[in-house]
Amino acid sequence: MISGIRCRRLGIQKLSPLSVDEYLQCLSKSQRLQDHLRVLEKNAEEISFYSRTQAIFDHTGYHGVADWAEKTSQTHEHILVTVGQVAFIGASLTYGAIFSSTRGNLGLMCYAFALFNCGFIVPTVALLLLQWASLRPREALFAAPQHWTVALNVFVYGSVAAVGAAICLLNVSLFVLHFPVGPDGQRMDAGLEFDIAPPPAGSLALVCLAVAVVATLVAGLFHYLANGWKLLVGDFVGSRRSQGHGFVDYVLA
Repeated sequence: MISGIRCRRLGIQKLSPLSVDEYLQCLSKSQRLQDHLRVLEKNAEEISFYSRTQAIFDHTGYHGVADWAEKTSQTHEHILVTVGQVAFIGASLTYGAIFSSTRGNLGLMCYAFALFNCGFIVPTVALLLLQWASLRPREALFAAPQHWTVALNVFVYGSVAAVGAAICLLNVSLFVLHFPVGPDGQRMDAGLEFDIAPPPAGSLALVCLAVAVVATLVAGLFHYLANGWKLLVGDFVGSRRSQGHGFVDYVLA
C-alpha cells in the first residue's frame, strides 16, 4: 500500500512541470485572445461610428465637429502659432518702447501695438476654439463647415495682415524720424512726436478683443443649440456619457 502511494506521488511530481507549462500556455492564449477581442471591439466601434455619421459626412465632408476641428488644426496650427508668437514679441517690445521712448512718433507706435494685439488675440482664440472643438463628443452635430472654415481663414489671414501692418508702421516711424540741425550746424536729438492721437489705437485693440469674444460665444451657442443644453451642463459638471459597442456582454471564461 505504501509503495502504491509512493508511486502515485512520483507520478504527480513527474506531471507537475508539464501541468505548469500547460497552464502558462493557456494563460498566454487567454491574454492574446483578450487583446484580439479588444482590437475587434475597437474596430466594431469605429465601423458603428462611421455608419452612424455617414450622412453627416456626405453632407459636410466631416464625421462631426471633432473631425473637422482635428483636420483643420493640422492645416492651420503652424501658421496660427507662428503669427501668435511674432505678435506677442512685437507687442511686448512696442509696449516697452511706448513708455520708455524719448524720440519717435508715439502715435504710430501705439497703432503698431494695437495691431500686434490683434495679431496675438485672434490666433490664440482660434487655437483654443479648435482645441475645444476637437474634444467634443465624436457624434456632435455639425452644420455648414464651409462657413466656419471661411471665418477661420478670414481671421487667420487678417491676423497675418495685422502683424504685417504693425511692422510696416514701425518702419514708417523710423522713416519719419527727424533729427533737426541746431544753431551750431550739428544734428540735435529727435524728440517725441504727437501728431497722431493714440486713443483710437486703444479702441482698435478693444474692438479686436470684442470680436474674438463674440466669435467664441457664437460658436458655443450654435454648438449647444444643435446638440442640446444637457451637453452644456455636462461640460460644466464634467460628466461624460460612454456608450459601449461590440463585445460588451462577452465574459472570458
